[in-house]
Amino acid sequence: MAKNSDIPGAEQVERSRMSAAELSWALRSVNRAASQLEHALASKVGLRALDFEAMGHIMDLEGTQLGPAELGHRLGISTGSATELADRLEAAGHIARARDATDRRRVNLVPQASAVGRILGELAPLFTALDSLALEFSPEEQAAISRYLRAAADELQTHSATLTSSSSDE
Repeated sequence: MAKNSDIPGAEQVERSRMSAAELSWALRSVNRAASQLEHALASKVGLRALDFEAMGHIMDLEGTQLGPAELGHRLGISTGSATELADRLEAAGHIARARDATDRRRVNLVPQASAVGRILGELAPLFTALDSLALEFSPEEQAAISRYLRAAADELQTHSATLTSSSSDE
């Protein structure tokens, strides 16, 4: 159990409003820190927060069919806005547009190696630190932590999809 002095102020307020297991609070803290990291990293590589989020989707889905319409859907913005966002990313050299091999009318968004390298280069020291942190745990503990985090990620994605579908019903 975390000591009250170790708990950030925002979390203390949330804890007064609802109860949850300590692991859930710890994961919430990780999510907050990850959000802060994404904003800092976006700024470091010269991208707006939404453009950086778009790059994340484009990088995650590299090799699949991801055009402006799909990107807009993932970001919750219109196809026109997603096209403008893709224009900005392309003009800055972060992505390229590639015609689909099976449907020449379709355009896919492809991350440029230089942009991917810059983003991953900024993340490399973090992954080194996280790898060192993981070594503080036994292989059995690492397996349990990994199992929890992967299952938590699945729950987060499921809840996100539920929220998305319920908001589109309104």
